[in-house]
Amino acid sequence: MTRLSTPAAHDSKTDLLEAAKAVVQERNEKAEQAAARRMQPEVRKRVGVMSLLGLTGLLVIALQPAWLHGPKALPRESPAIVEASVRLAMLREQQRVMDFLKRNGRLPATLSEAGVSLPGLGYEALPQQEFRLFAQAGDSLLVLRSSDSMTHFLGNSLRDIKNRGRP
Repeated sequence: MTRLSTPAAHDSKTDLLEAAKAVVQERNEKAEQAAARRMQPEVRKRVGVMSLLGLTGLLVIALQPAWLHGPKALPRESPAIVEASVRLAMLREQQRVMDFLKRNGRLPATLSEAGVSLPGLGYEALPQQEFRLFAQAGDSLLVLRSSDSMTHFLGNSLRDIKNRGRP
């Protein structure tokens, strides 16, 4: 007896292999199409403009023009503003010394003991738990005693600061 030959049947592995090859080929074709689109004139124009903008940004950062980073230093304050600022700072530090006196029942030996860290501020303890603070403001020496009135010591300082920069 002879066997009849039948056409070779595809097994499942062969089918899977063919499907995988088809997917890979389709992906490769899509990638080629995308690469061709990337090199179209509009895309090249956009890439050129973006590159030019990037180079301009780098140039601005490297040169640092004045309009980008502002002035190199703040303008000098007028002597009246400097004095007013020192007067306000002295009043703040006077309050720190007074708070120390209330907490400890004695004057501090130094300003740093009271928590004062204003550079250029001097301190002198006086009899009967009084003290004075002194500081240089321009060519003037300002002295604030613990018994001095705040409004008298400030004078026009707050008005001067409020009107700073106005003609």
